[in-house]
Amino acid sequence: MSKKKITYFGEVDNQEEDYFEGNVTLDNKSVELDLDFCSYEGKPVKWSEELEDYLSNLIKYKSVIDKAILDDYENGGTTNEYVQWHLDEWDAIDDLLPRTDSTKTKEEQFLSLLIQRVELIAFYPGDTSYAVWDYMIDSENSDEIVVVHTDSKGKILDITWES
Repeated sequence: MSKKKITYFGEVDNQEEDYFEGNVTLDNKSVELDLDFCSYEGKPVKWSEELEDYLSNLIKYKSVIDKAILDDYENGGTTNEYVQWHLDEWDAIDDLLPRTDSTKTKEEQFLSLLIQRVELIAFYPGDTSYAVWDYMIDSENSDEIVVVHTDSKGKILDITWES
């Protein structure tokens, strides 16, 4: 068994069925990191180099993902549905928005808050959806998540809404 020291995760081995947790700070917010080999068939090859490369670009990837979320909203995509659902159905929304810029519309306030709320980035070596970014407006009051899947080079594969 080969153990490798991985940024944010510490000592990691590459056996199947292994799962590791770490943390990183992005935009002054703690974000949980998961590394999951459980569904990988066989032994991942060069997984540590690939992961370290991705981890070294987290800030860049987050910036690209944030812009994609905003574009998805503007184009009437999944993010637009997510925002509208929360504004229409969630009574607690006004409790969150006073902390944002009141010169903006509620939709703009909601979006500016959402892109600050990455809760989890999960990594799946060997999977097409290599990294999965979970954005949650308020994890204590809503289990609704904007999920962004990327490949191992940070290319966005899709944006979905899950719960």
